[in-house]
Amino acid sequence: MKTDPIRLNSTLAKAEEGELLSKKDITFLLGLKDNEQIDRLFQAARHLRRQHFGNAVFLYGFIYASTYCRNDCRFCFFRRSNTQSRRYRKATPKIIAAVHGLAEAGVHLIDLTMGEDPALFDPSGAGFDRLIDLIKSIREATGLPIMVSPGVMSQNILARLAEAGASWYACYQETHQRKLFDQLRPGQDYDLRLESKLNAHDLGLLIEEGLLCGAGETNRDIAESMAVMRRLDADQIRVMNFVPQPGTPMEKRVPADPQKEMLISAVMRLL
Repeated sequence: MKTDPIRLNSTLAKAEEGELLSKKDITFLLGLKDNEQIDRLFQAARHLRRQHFGNAVFLYGFIYASTYCRNDCRFCFFRRSNTQSRRYRKATPKIIAAVHGLAEAGVHLIDLTMGEDPALFDPSGAGFDRLIDLIKSIREATGLPIMVSPGVMSQNILARLAEAGASWYACYQETHQRKLFDQLRPGQDYDLRLESKLNAHDLGLLIEEGLLCGAGETNRDIAESMAVMRRLDADQIRVMNFVPQPGTPMEKRVPADPQKEMLISAVMRLL
């Protein structure tokens, strides 16, 4: 079903000319159903990508350093109560060997991925000491930028991570609709999580923010998320389709059409 073609053309023209799209504009684009009109949106997104970035491809080198987490997010395979999740903490020598291989393969960034591992948040501070030493070792071994995602932490620890050589801090909200956030991340503080990103930015860290697609959000919720990410001045944003994980409360939820992820990504590029 086609929506108003005149409105589509004028909205895309605004984006291509660098004008700020409103929440109504964003919601309108996210609601496109006609394949021809969706292709028109994709063409506009590709045009802006080529204009600003060419056809460069940026390669992440992911290393899952720990699968332990103190949180119980309803969507995540590594939630603390999931007995089906295999737990491990990679030893430093194995991580260093892996980053050497990734660097030789040509990645542009080392993404040190983990949950909020309880061992990190040891009151003695020893957990973060180990993480900081690891960041220094990776930086010395590769010279590549490093992204870390150890969860919500104090400004003092964020400053130490930056000083150790971390360049990026990833701490996804997944949604900026508070009620849905509380459903997805029970027992967690929406404002504290958001503040952690603002603190990281103030310390000179680049921040990556992201959305989970198909977890119960509406198009208006997504438009609000995009507005919040703009206010955060996020350096990089992403969207990932929800994938049901065994052993979680959402394992039987039907995921969104994969095209929705591409639609959101295209609108992100227009912004």
